[in-house]
Amino acid sequence: MPPKLVVIGDSLSQGMMSASIYQPEVSYPALIARCLGAVPTKGAASQDRPSFRIPDFSGEGGLPVNLERVLRLLVERYGAAVDWAEVLPAALSIRSFVDRVEDYWERGDGSRASTTGPVHHNLSVFSFKLGDCDTLTEANCRQAIPEPKDDLLAQIPESAMARAARRTLNPRFDKRLENLTQLDLARAIAQREGKIENLIFWLGANNALGTVTNLKIQWSKASDLLLSSHLVTANLWRPEHFRALLDRIAPKLAAIEAERVFIGTIPHVTIPPISRGITPGKSGDEARSSDGYYECYTQFWVWDDEFEKAPERFSYLTRDDARTIDRTIDAYNEMLKAEAQKRGWYLVDICKMLDDLAFRRQGGETSYVFPPAMLEAFRTHPGTKDWLTPEGQHVPDTRYLRIVAEGGRTQYTGGLFSLDGFHPTTVGYGLVAEEFLKVMKQAGTEIQQPLNWKAIISVSSLLNDPPANLESLRQTLGFLYNRTPLRDLIEAL
Repeated sequence: MPPKLVVIGDSLSQGMMSASIYQPEVSYPALIARCLGAVPTKGAASQDRPSFRIPDFSGEGGLPVNLERVLRLLVERYGAAVDWAEVLPAALSIRSFVDRVEDYWERGDGSRASTTGPVHHNLSVFSFKLGDCDTLTEANCRQAIPEPKDDLLAQIPESAMARAARRTLNPRFDKRLENLTQLDLARAIAQREGKIENLIFWLGANNALGTVTNLKIQWSKASDLLLSSHLVTANLWRPEHFRALLDRIAPKLAAIEAERVFIGTIPHVTIPPISRGITPGKSGDEARSSDGYYECYTQFWVWDDEFEKAPERFSYLTRDDARTIDRTIDAYNEMLKAEAQKRGWYLVDICKMLDDLAFRRQGGETSYVFPPAMLEAFRTHPGTKDWLTPEGQHVPDTRYLRIVAEGGRTQYTGGLFSLDGFHPTTVGYGLVAEEFLKVMKQAGTEIQQPLNWKAIISVSSLLNDPPANLESLRQTLGFLYNRTPLRDLIEAL
């Protein structure tokens, strides 16, 4: 049966949330597949309905480390806040959990062949850059993984991207598939199952994301075009190098000969709360320049008053750095737009969607119009009805997720981004799915049913049942930064 949907992408298409791949069945591609009449499956394909095959990352909360699991473990054992006398046992609890996760993915069942596949329809792998879709395979990712060791200090699963790639690109470790890239596998699907009806290609965010996780700009060099991905230290690709990658990849993408190809634009990575904009000594409208930028961008766990006392203690990007990063992404998107027009592909402008949602950059006056079905689902679900004012005006936004109890009423901020500060919540992924579906409908794709927003809200645990320690966010983030591998985990995204 010809596949309804095949997806080539990175963590955003794989469905990473809170620094972990663990629920690919609620990734935006899986949400879209249901609307097209395909069944997301980790097991045997349905005989009477088209399937959308996805990998299995459910073990131990997913790969690399699930921050939501970490926060819920703290709540379960120590309540809404870790008391000073509980800091050491709490840190040991987290260390025990992370050690178990590391064991599972490096030496346990997570390191062994999976029963999914043999070839998935969602071929996305977190941390993949634009140039990885035609170079990285299960075989060379396997070779990049060092001999596993139980490290008492570095407890994040080592070479997590390579491990995820193996489990996604060749889950059964089949010798016949070990040297196939994302593009090769998509072409193999078309040859074996029939012409792909809808092909989504969304890569490029990781050609710039490292700037806001490392808080410094390291420009690409021409030699990086020839290096294997794990050897490249650049975190911002010069437009001419991005162009060279696109020129190499576009003909290979076209050769798959899908009925319709949808290209996602790259979002401005300075908008998600993974980096916090601060202008020392100023707040509100005075803190932002006329184009919406702050003077400095630092880690999301650094509070304004801490930073203002001693900025030199912290890593940060400058306002001009942030503008440079965003203008570079604009150049990438112009190239993607031109390539799409040239080849008859369809452009899905996720960059504009995020710009319209950018809460702090627009001083709270956002222009994005939320789907009515989403607002209705928020109103009717008992766990999310308090996110909305009686007038239905307060909805999730792009700030970091937080709970504030004031005057007998619980108020929520954030909600579109998960606990790692970059990857969307299930609700955020639902909005991404809406944007793709709008363009797919215009392109002639048969949409059999709309997004089920009630189901999306029901599985979005961060919104309908947020961890209680988000009420003491400053203390919680301080504990995670000082007592857990949070920083290493964020930099590894």
